[in-house]
Amino acid sequence: MQFLNAIFLWAGFAVLIPPIIHLFNFRRYKTIYFSDVRFLQNLKNITRQRSTIKQILLMILRMLIIACLVIAFAQPVIYKGNQDSDLSAVKTAPPIIYIDNSFSMQAGEISGLNLENAKNKALEIVDAFPRETDFLFITNDFLQKHNHFVKADGIRMFLQETKLTPNVPTIAQVINKSVQNLNFLDIEPNCQKNIFVISDFQKNICDFEELSHDSTIAINLIPIKSKNINNVSIDTCEFLTPYRMHGSEEEVSVTVQNYGNKVVTNIPIKLYINGNNKCAETFSLNPYERKNISLKYLNTERNIVKGKISIQDSPIAYDNDLYFTYKIDSLKNILIIGDNEDKKYYLAMFGKNPNFKTDVITDPTNTNFSDYQTIIINETENIPHTLSGKIQNYVANGGNVIFVPSYNGNINDYNYLLSSMQCNTFISKDTIKCKVSKINQQSLLLRNAIREIPENADLPYITKYFNSTNNSYQGEDIILESDSYKKIVTSNEYRGGKFYVFYTPLNTKSGNLVTHRLIAPLLYNAATITQNYSQQYYSVIGNDNGFSTKIENFADGTPIILKSEDSETEFIPRVSGPDAFMNFKIFSENCVEKHGFYNLLVEQRLKNSIAYNYNRKESQLEFLDANKIEKNLHEKGFEMVKVIDSEKNSFTIEAVQNAATQPIWKIFIIFAIIFAFFEIIICRVL
Repeated sequence: MQFLNAIFLWAGFAVLIPPIIHLFNFRRYKTIYFSDVRFLQNLKNITRQRSTIKQILLMILRMLIIACLVIAFAQPVIYKGNQDSDLSAVKTAPPIIYIDNSFSMQAGEISGLNLENAKNKALEIVDAFPRETDFLFITNDFLQKHNHFVKADGIRMFLQETKLTPNVPTIAQVINKSVQNLNFLDIEPNCQKNIFVISDFQKNICDFEELSHDSTIAINLIPIKSKNINNVSIDTCEFLTPYRMHGSEEEVSVTVQNYGNKVVTNIPIKLYINGNNKCAETFSLNPYERKNISLKYLNTERNIVKGKISIQDSPIAYDNDLYFTYKIDSLKNILIIGDNEDKKYYLAMFGKNPNFKTDVITDPTNTNFSDYQTIIINETENIPHTLSGKIQNYVANGGNVIFVPSYNGNINDYNYLLSSMQCNTFISKDTIKCKVSKINQQSLLLRNAIREIPENADLPYITKYFNSTNNSYQGEDIILESDSYKKIVTSNEYRGGKFYVFYTPLNTKSGNLVTHRLIAPLLYNAATITQNYSQQYYSVIGNDNGFSTKIENFADGTPIILKSEDSETEFIPRVSGPDAFMNFKIFSENCVEKHGFYNLLVEQRLKNSIAYNYNRKESQLEFLDANKIEKNLHEKGFEMVKVIDSEKNSFTIEAVQNAATQPIWKIFIIFAIIFAFFEIIICRVL
């Protein structure tokens, strides 16, 4: 038996009152004068003996009444669980205590941090159970060491170790993880499970609709009160061009969000590249407004580039920085097959660019294609089958090919190459003038290259082109299409590489596409973006889906570590791959606790750098109060979920009564009434 309000047991000293009264009051005898007491002698002896028994019985009954009332007010409970080692016989599972240790729990009233308040509430709950009670502890980190039963001392140790974490699971995920941990410990499936959820119940994590209606799970929600806080954060960033090049002007689109109900003005935002300030702006936001801010800078760095975007906003600072990384590739080699007059258009785009090395050949028989990142087939009239096979093998291994046909070319040769690359083949030639009418702006080739297409836009026209089949291929993406539904440019995925098909020659005799401003992003991006191209610039802590990177000459057993720039954190990541695109994926396995840059070291050599950022779920500091939570749950019919106000003095009584205990205070009230009834009978009968 355990007492929830044990302090009331001090009132048990009141049981001494009846003996004291009996001791000092009933020893007083009153003298009554009588003429002859001979006839009363026997009666006197009998009356004194009966009176003594009566007073002793009354004293005992009154002591029992007081004792029963004191015990009843002390809230006695009996723990239902069986503490034997045979867990299969347990009818009620050990209680689960969850502490929300997300960043939002660093707020708090004058009384202290919310996390510390939550720890104190957890200790109060633990102390309300018998000392031999087993518990299961869980936090946002879902640590392996918490996956076993511990006594009260173990809970105290875990609470001392609990600190703020960037991980932000939802309430439903916590409940599911708790039940999963119990199942791993061979708890009987149909036994009663009791979970104490101690949290500030931030709005973003309260997914009560995801909870299942399970009558075996009793969920006790214990809110830690917190105030809504105005906050501005950097949510995301992306580049407006798909490929990073040395010497080019970069434009970063940064998304900022005002999560408060107040206007914010003149907030500074800065962009740092490799520690140097490259750009600075200011912005203003209306209440709850979300805005994109453009930051431009000249890309003068090579190899690994580390970027950081910062704003100044208080008092919440964990979302004021956003880190990103990317790599500037070394010189890109481009091979042009076909030495004709139209090569000048390609040379004008790539020949004078210091980031490219362009070779022009007519006979590729002895050329090693693996030395080039991109191959342009420039209107060659004949493509031998051996060359088609060589191109097919090159693309399958991750190569990048741009195929531009000649209007006088051999259709059979072209179709052999196209069919081997699983592309639509040419049917016939056409000279009916058509105009480009459909532009796929979502394609990587044109994404962010065209912001808006106005009405009556000056789009290119075509006068010579090839009609093609319209088979549906999974890897085909139509980039440009004419007003007569003719394909002009398509992008095709083939195994590890990309195969781009122009259905029109690129010369002035076939239209103005070759001189139109639309051709620049088409050719530039087609030559630089391969199928293994990744737009991933950072990972989010807690949502690590793997960071894609190339690691040359990597083999199983090669020493590889991730190390933070300040050298405080160092661990061995999980590596998977390579995939079909020859990329490896690096998984942090929840070892990253702090945002920033982490260097990828292979055999102690720097191969790349990965940026990790905190989850922006914590940026919206809106919290649900107990009344709204309870109302929301009642509307959804969750009878097994109860909200307990942690500010009440009877907090632990209410919490533990809803757990694996049986209150028995009513029994003692009944006993007190029974003893009082016997007292009345004794007073009247004896």
